[in-house]
Amino acid sequence: MKKIFMLAAALLCFSGAADAKWWIFGKTGGEIGLKYLYVNKVSADEAGAKMTVFRETLGADGQVKITGKASVGKSAVGSVRISLDDKATWQDVKLSENGAFEYSFRPEQDKTYAMLIEITDTAGKTNKVDETRKEIVLSAENIQVKVREALDSLFDAYSRENLPKFMAGVGEDFAGDKGILERAVKRDFDALSNINMRYTINNVAAGAQGRVFVSITYNRMVLVNKTGATSTDSGFTEFVFHSAEGKLSLYSMKQPLMFGLSDAENVATGIVQGGGNGALALHDSGTLGLGGTITRSYTSPDQQFGYSFTTGEFEDCDGTAANCTGQIFFMPGAPYIGADDNPAAAFIGEIPGKNISSVTLADIQAAATLQQVFGSFSGKTFGLKYNSDYYAIEIISLSGSGAGPYSITIKTKAF
Repeated sequence: MKKIFMLAAALLCFSGAADAKWWIFGKTGGEIGLKYLYVNKVSADEAGAKMTVFRETLGADGQVKITGKASVGKSAVGSVRISLDDKATWQDVKLSENGAFEYSFRPEQDKTYAMLIEITDTAGKTNKVDETRKEIVLSAENIQVKVREALDSLFDAYSRENLPKFMAGVGEDFAGDKGILERAVKRDFDALSNINMRYTINNVAAGAQGRVFVSITYNRMVLVNKTGATSTDSGFTEFVFHSAEGKLSLYSMKQPLMFGLSDAENVATGIVQGGGNGALALHDSGTLGLGGTITRSYTSPDQQFGYSFTTGEFEDCDGTAANCTGQIFFMPGAPYIGADDNPAAAFIGEIPGKNISSVTLADIQAAATLQQVFGSFSGKTFGLKYNSDYYAIEIISLSGSGAGPYSITIKTKAF
């Protein structure tokens, strides 16, 4: 049984919309392309046209591992091929049914590899291959020492609750505003104590504009001052540093966040794919919960798509909620919210007069008592319960008509 709710937001564009057969599902679609791409566990999305990997971080096998996930909309993924020599030759890659793929190669020192990825669906259509082009170069530079120094300084200052020392390691051009981060970290210190964090560097890569991309695995334990309870979590996450005059300063962070848990929405620049199931986040009440506030937008060519609280990503449901791996199923055009194959486990309800920043766990517990909700959902906030898991979702905007396309922006928070 999958953890799925069906969330169908009402956007009635004609008088007979209420009679729509909302139980008849079609397939979602979208352009053929990449949902994500990693080079040795470092996100390639932000690195720019050229990415430098470092020999000291390759590991014993000396290989570069490329992983990603193909998206083909209504069809299925037929094949994925990769070229490392600017289309001169192509290699088939190891491919899973859900579109996930991986490919490894052993690079030569200072050689430039012009990588392109070709995705073909079962109908024979391909992606815009030239848009995937990225140059990968192997460098012998010892970058890990500088990265470790920068991380050690940040982790030590945060654990000791030394705000001035922590902010000294943050760049003036910090993405998301340095002042917001400082206030968020201060609130972290007010709410937490006995902070104990450990990390291991997974990999390091360099991109354009002096950016250094770092992937780490972490373990964390904190004491919540308000409750006196100890909480722990673990996973992996990403940092971006700016390199200037031989020094690294923090440029951006993704969720799961190590710092600034009290304002994750405004501090984080994104979410690491599968980085941490149950990552810690501070609520406005000073209590610690799972997952910060996440804002996500999505455009679907038709009227059905899913959302996963686990990955923080929208997904194609292949025509039915039962094919979604996430917890929420959207079907705009029909005013319905309900449960899928196990209604006894799933409950939902509106939380009137509140947005997601002011919602509490008590609000969700009080609201999530129904198995079906009908009405207009755009601009409203809802509490969801599945077994022992609680979530809040605020539908910021929803546009579209008939069978689609539809565009939606939501905010979510796990409690």
